Amino acid sequence: MGSAAPRTSWPGALVERALAFIAADFRRPTGPVFAAAVLAVAAVAARSTQAGPLDGSLAALLGFLATAPIAIMRRFPGPAIGLVLAASSVFVVFARLSWSAAAVAGWLFSVAACPVLLRRRQAILALAAMEVVVLLGTLNLRANATPWDATAAEALAVIVAWGAGELLRARRQAAIEQAAAAAQLRQLSERDAAARERASIARELHDVVAHHVSMIAVRAATAPYAITGLPDPGREAFDEIAEEARTALTELRVVLGVLRAPGSGRSDTAPQPRLADLDELLSRTERAGMDVTMTVTGRQRSLPASVELCCYRIVQEALTNAGRHAPGSTVRVEVDYGEAALGVRVSNGHGTGPVSPAGSSGYGLTGLRERVEMLRGEFRAGPDGDGGFDVTALLPAAPAVAGDEPR
Repeated sequence: MGSAAPRTSWPGALVERALAFIAADFRRPTGPVFAAAVLAVAAVAARSTQAGPLDGSLAALLGFLATAPIAIMRRFPGPAIGLVLAASSVFVVFARLSWSAAAVAGWLFSVAACPVLLRRRQAILALAAMEVVVLLGTLNLRANATPWDATAAEALAVIVAWGAGELLRARRQAAIEQAAAAAQLRQLSERDAAARERASIARELHDVVAHHVSMIAVRAATAPYAITGLPDPGREAFDEIAEEARTALTELRVVLGVLRAPGSGRSDTAPQPRLADLDELLSRTERAGMDVTMTVTGRQRSLPASVELCCYRIVQEALTNAGRHAPGSTVRVEVDYGEAALGVRVSNGHGTGPVSPAGSSGYGLTGLRERVEMLRGEFRAGPDGDGGFDVTALLPAAPAVAGDEPR
């Protein structure tokens, strides 16, 4: 069994509960307004019963100024606290006997609010100023005579009130730090869970997908030797299947490296494809029987790796969709090097099958849209109105600078 939490003795527990109650009430929108209204009414009403050297109207005005600003203390802490302390200082120095209990409560409340609402330096200066005011009140003995123990009680009350505010500030700061630590721990836990999930996905890809793709590569490479009398076009087709399977394995290793080491932005097992690799991609597509043409406009230059990779993936996915959903169609690839953006468009016309991949259950276009949005680009995919399908993207890219060499 765990050890029980230490219990605070009754005076300390009482103080903590009182501070918690005051703090909770003060945090409410109507809390300060309600407290100020009660104290102000009590301070003004005390003018008829309070004896002292001040006129009743003047005592009521000072009592109002010593309590009413509490209503705006949370929004304007400096001016409100300053006004309350100034009005209370007049009572302490010149008219202690006219000082009502409500005005005293407002004074102590404002002193306690100093370390909570003011900066550290300002709070200490307010504490020192109040202690000086209490000492000055002892100089005018004939008009403001009070027993010495009353003065000592006032000086002690200032310290206690300021200490209560300091304790409340420390508790609030501790709560903020505890919440921040809990949020950080929750973030670390979520990051750890995501890392475990990525590792699980990587294991599944390696153990299942990579195995099947490697088997495809092996079977495609050995089929020409196992099948006697295979014509040359059949051998070329098996060679292309084996090559595509090996390429898929290479890119799968890249994805596995990213999953296992997120945040690196790259994998050391193989370089990421760039725009220069589009020619090879289109050549493989043409060898598979697709009619593909590509046009490049604008001044070709080196672009950020993320932009070039995104453009490559857009063309790759669009060609895959065209071959799957519109076999036999003519595909046009357009790459435009703009001054501050890279544009890419892949369009295909009528084929022997459905053109639009809208009915597919895959997530290729969704993944492309997410890639483009991460680069703050624009992406659109849909029918072109003439029975074809268009995939277009505009990727922000740094403008050409001196020293850039055309490709």
